[in-house]
Amino acid sequence: MSFISEVESGIKSLFTATGNGFQMDPSAGYSHIDNWIQHLRNINQPVLNPIVAELETLRRHIEGNNPAGMAQAFQNLGELTAQSALTTHNFSGEGDKARELSQKLIAAAGNLRHLAKAPAVQG
Repeated sequence: MSFISEVESGIKSLFTATGNGFQMDPSAGYSHIDNWIQHLRNINQPVLNPIVAELETLRRHIEGNNPAGMAQAFQNLGELTAQSALTTHNFSGEGDKARELSQKLIAAAGNLRHLAKAPAVQG
């Protein structure tokens, strides 16, 4: 599985975890985020440092069960991913994949904003 595919799968998993009333165990989200942070640090590209910092922010928002903060972090990650893809043009399609990932992150941010505003379901 490519890193982009892994990230896409992780976004779906994070969204499912946070979208269920923000009541689920956040450990699955932590493992995805920690893997992304480690992978990006290993690449050691300065352009990725803001993305790593935003992933760390997202982790704190998940830990604090802050849906509005999570939504903003997803939005920021989408924008940062799009910016990092601006100069990526090659035949392997990495820039296109990063731009698509950016759109998915921004869509997840919008969905989280909507969920954050919804009243909590009492069980």
